[in-house]
Amino acid sequence: MPATRSGRLATGLLIGLFVAVTAILVLVFDTSAPETVTLEERAPAFEVDLLGGGTFSLQRHQANDGRPLVVNLWASWCVPCREEIPDLSVFAMKNPGIAVVGVAVQDQLEPARELIDELRPAYPTAFDEGPFRDAYQTFGLPATIIIDSNGIVQEIVDGQVNTTTLVDLTREIE
Repeated sequence: MPATRSGRLATGLLIGLFVAVTAILVLVFDTSAPETVTLEERAPAFEVDLLGGGTFSLQRHQANDGRPLVVNLWASWCVPCREEIPDLSVFAMKNPGIAVVGVAVQDQLEPARELIDELRPAYPTAFDEGPFRDAYQTFGLPATIIIDSNGIVQEIVDGQVNTTTLVDLTREIE
């Protein structure tokens, strides 16, 4: 028996409604997307390979060290990144109550190693091949994320920082 025009229209509308509701549910409840860094939220978990060997894990840092953490994103090709590494070193040495880790992102391993060998920062540095950067997205490089001792992101700075800026940004965190 041939379908009526109104029957075909109703079937088409029901199919369209089903597709739309399914798409909305996937967007709202999709848990496969990576967690991203957000101000005043828990920092996404990460583990990165240290350029000097070993790994740095936010979870281990919080469990075993517990100090607030300054995470600096940099790349060897980034001129402002090169300029701020000495300031980060001074900050790290003068503020032992706050941990600092640098993470090379959007870079190549050998140039990153060469820059670290040249500048010899006073804090651990790591190299990321993607997973860290997926969670710690910023507008550009350099970028600095300040995480308190409870793992909450207190500051996200897009752009170059210096020792004075870091002291001001970390003055009230614990």
